[in-house]
Amino acid sequence: MKHNENYPLLEDVDNLQDPHHSILLYEKRQYAQIVKSRFVENGLKKGEHAFCVTHDDVKYTENELAASGVDVDYFKRKKLLHVYQIENIMEHKDGVKKDCSELIATFTKNLKPPYRFVGRIIPDVSTREGIIAELEIEHEFHSQFYNYQLTSLCTYNVQDIEKNQRSIWLGKLCENHHNLIYAVEPESAVLFDADLIN
Repeated sequence: MKHNENYPLLEDVDNLQDPHHSILLYEKRQYAQIVKSRFVENGLKKGEHAFCVTHDDVKYTENELAASGVDVDYFKRKKLLHVYQIENIMEHKDGVKKDCSELIATFTKNLKPPYRFVGRIIPDVSTREGIIAELEIEHEFHSQFYNYQLTSLCTYNVQDIEKNQRSIWLGKLCENHHNLIYAVEPESAVLFDADLIN
């Protein structure tokens, strides 16, 4: 599904004021991909370095962006689009917060801000341990957000979040973001200030 198809939510995404730390919730990957691609492309067109972090194969992410209308080859040649497959930092001995800040520093070394990030750090948030680790990262990142000189879109399939306390986890995630983007069918998709639900 390409950007030029009728998806009204994109106008709201385009109107977001940078910098912002937003959460993207979705149930169907196709709608999430429309929003992620527009978010990335908006930054690239402004000359920002866009970083897509994934636990999947890099080529898969690049193909998704290309299928959504992003000129991946062009922006890679311009050295503005960066797609990285990242490890599970829960396995690191120094802890998730330290490794997260080091990850950002590594990616942006010798590059001029502002930056744009899309993705999520912890691969599996279906367990209590995984979602708590992700919340720890989100809280630390959000509390230091204006030190990073970047705009960020954190992505979550609602069905992947630990189910026994899912509503609690979702509330805590929203507490640590500026905006909530709910990418579903066009007539139900919405973007609003995350503070409005707390």
